[in-house]
Amino acid sequence: MSLVIIFMGILYFVGHLLTHIFNRSKIPDVLILILFGIIIGPVLCFVTPEMIGSVGSLLTSLALIVMLFESGLNMELKTLILSARQALNLSFISFIMSAAIVFSIMYFGFEYSSWASALTGFICGGTSSAVVIPMVRALKVSNEASTIAILESALTDVFCIVFTLGVVDSFDSGEFEIGKIIGNLISSLVMASVIGLVAGSFWLYLIDKVRSYPNSQFATFAFMFIVYGIAEKLDYSGAIAALAFGIVMGNNVVVYSVLRRLKITKAAVGVVTDAEKVLYKEIVFLLKIFFFIYLGICIPFNQLHLALIALSIVIGIYIMRPFVTKIFVRKRTTPYDREILSVMVPKGLAAAVLASVPIQHGLVEGSDVQTITYNIVLISIIVTSVAIPLIEDTRLGTIFRKFFVSKYDDEEEDSGSTMKLHVDDFTR
Repeated sequence: MSLVIIFMGILYFVGHLLTHIFNRSKIPDVLILILFGIIIGPVLCFVTPEMIGSVGSLLTSLALIVMLFESGLNMELKTLILSARQALNLSFISFIMSAAIVFSIMYFGFEYSSWASALTGFICGGTSSAVVIPMVRALKVSNEASTIAILESALTDVFCIVFTLGVVDSFDSGEFEIGKIIGNLISSLVMASVIGLVAGSFWLYLIDKVRSYPNSQFATFAFMFIVYGIAEKLDYSGAIAALAFGIVMGNNVVVYSVLRRLKITKAAVGVVTDAEKVLYKEIVFLLKIFFFIYLGICIPFNQLHLALIALSIVIGIYIMRPFVTKIFVRKRTTPYDREILSVMVPKGLAAAVLASVPIQHGLVEGSDVQTITYNIVLISIIVTSVAIPLIEDTRLGTIFRKFFVSKYDDEEEDSGSTMKLHVDDFTR
């Protein structure tokens, strides 16, 4: 037990060291943490997923919730409004295209069944909040590009869950109902956002009163967990609810202005203090370390041919992504922003969790789907991690950037300035 405690203490300092290495060399700390998990897990067998048990799944879920909440807390409403449309377009088109690529490679290239191919496509169609958020925070991208990446990761998590469960229901019943799936998707997004917005507005009025009691710095976190749980219990997206809750808490002045205009209330609202924000950032830092090491521990390495299938899928997705980014992301972003967004397609928690669904529902190829998914998660994170230093520091990045230069950039910058004026009026 003492060695475990010593190891946990060392991990904290190692995490800070890796952050420093990333800032200096552009080698992402998340990749090193995953590789460390692989070494102590599948390679040396010091730790197995079974040893950690259900605690591992719980803490990885907490990591996702906390990262989304803390991202929303630091997201300006003006930037959100300006970036929302691009984020939604990029999220949906990239998700559908990724799912189509996975389906085509598995169904036509490796002769898997249509059910296994479709499930794998929807499981791996999104991007990972837990991977994307730490990366964009450490890069020199604009606020708009950072917001697009974070929103995309949150939205595609919902897409993955709703479409995967929709396909599973269709597999069980023998009928594919796309209308029902789309309806569930829209209701999950809208109702989860409403829950987060209402809960955030309510908590802004309570937060100063709660602070009058001792030991209350974690009260906002505790309430956020309640919001997440309520949304999930109602079969909506807890992740989107947590993100919306964080956005409201981070834009208290705007919320107060809107509520006054709507004549709902004139009472003053509280604010999340700088000390609390620092505390939340520390918690995110600690959970991030655990999440990526745990992810490395869980990745299997016993079937090379399935890893090759995963590699071919990742290559297909990364070839597609720059074209989608070039078409759907232009306003208020630079060519460098688009370049980063074009490689920001790592898979993570949602895919890893959903990978077990086919086995649970008795799909014959369920074991293959799970192993392929785990390998896609690993390979996609490695590709993103390697691509970022190449973009930052090599001539390849300069050549790649030219692909994203648009003759409309100057015009869009002018129109973006005009749009900003209107948004300022709304949020004043």
